[in-house]
Amino acid sequence: MDVLVCGAGVAGPALAYWLRHHGFTPTVVERAPRMRAGGGAAGLRGEALDVLDRMALLEQAEALDLRLGDTAMADGYAALPVAICAGDLEILRDDLAGLLYQATRQEVEYVFGDSVATLEQTADDVRVTFDRGRPRRFDLVAGADGLHSRTRSLAFGPHERFVRHLGLYTAVFGLPGHLGAEGGNRVHRVPGKAAAVLGTRDGARARAALHFASGPLIYDRDDAGEHKRIVAERFAGEGGRLVRRLLEEMWGAEDLFFEANAQVEMDRWFSGRVVLLGDAGYCAAPASGRGASQALIGAYILAGELAAGGGHAEAFAAYEWEMRGFVAEHQHMGCEGADQFFLGTPSQEGLDRTTAARPHLVRLKDYVPASP
Repeated sequence: MDVLVCGAGVAGPALAYWLRHHGFTPTVVERAPRMRAGGGAAGLRGEALDVLDRMALLEQAEALDLRLGDTAMADGYAALPVAICAGDLEILRDDLAGLLYQATRQEVEYVFGDSVATLEQTADDVRVTFDRGRPRRFDLVAGADGLHSRTRSLAFGPHERFVRHLGLYTAVFGLPGHLGAEGGNRVHRVPGKAAAVLGTRDGARARAALHFASGPLIYDRDDAGEHKRIVAERFAGEGGRLVRRLLEEMWGAEDLFFEANAQVEMDRWFSGRVVLLGDAGYCAAPASGRGASQALIGAYILAGELAAGGGHAEAFAAYEWEMRGFVAEHQHMGCEGADQFFLGTPSQEGLDRTTAARPHLVRLKDYVPASP
């Protein structure tokens, strides 16, 4: 089968790896001109690490572990334990995407600087037109193009039908390493706002995260200058050396990631020959800390079910059945995370409950391709 994978973040290249592993021919299309830089840290847990191990990438990922420590609350609340702030392995999102890209680029066709314009499904294939490239046909299409998925809009309906805003926006950008070494990880909170520095234990790298409460905003998703102005306006007049320093650093940042905390809620993740993966189908919000793990596990299961035979409809249904409970718990954690740590007032009881929370496991099968 020829499979078009839309999106080259974490989910798309991971799916391309496993499709190629099982003998499919994947093509990845990405609207950005190259692999994207920036973004926050991906906290990987449980079976996600098993998936990386099966890809022979776990050792490389562990070498990029940020090794975060506990985070001090600048407003006097107890420190956030590292179990809340980080996964079993914490790796920058662009580092993880880069590992997956390097593991697939020799055997997978990547088309950068283009995106799907139309999808026309027939009984036998999906006929795809692109914004720039020539029309092509594929046996299947997988949308792994994130919260604002064009694939989802084309195959399932408007963005507004499926995306639920959680009342929070987040901006993340890189900092000089020494800022992370000045006393470790720190969070400054005022009602409806939070500013954080996340640094590695060796002080080599650091990232800033600025969060603020807001209803849905209208802005150009590709205009980093506009994103910086929005953040600066929201934090204007905030006291504290930490906030002032982060705003100063933000203006020179070239890797700013700005996005709403939102969730994608859908009754079904597939329609005919089109299926959704990762944030495109079941975004749990950055506040969940589970997005990258969901993407890796979902990619493994989706490709494996397709390889097991029985037809794409049966495979899509089996993939969704395997993932539904896992995703539901993560989405609950995303809502709690947004409210507990950014929009509400943290309590020690809430911190203890979240630290102890461990979502149920997904059983990773050993998929064996069906005989011809």
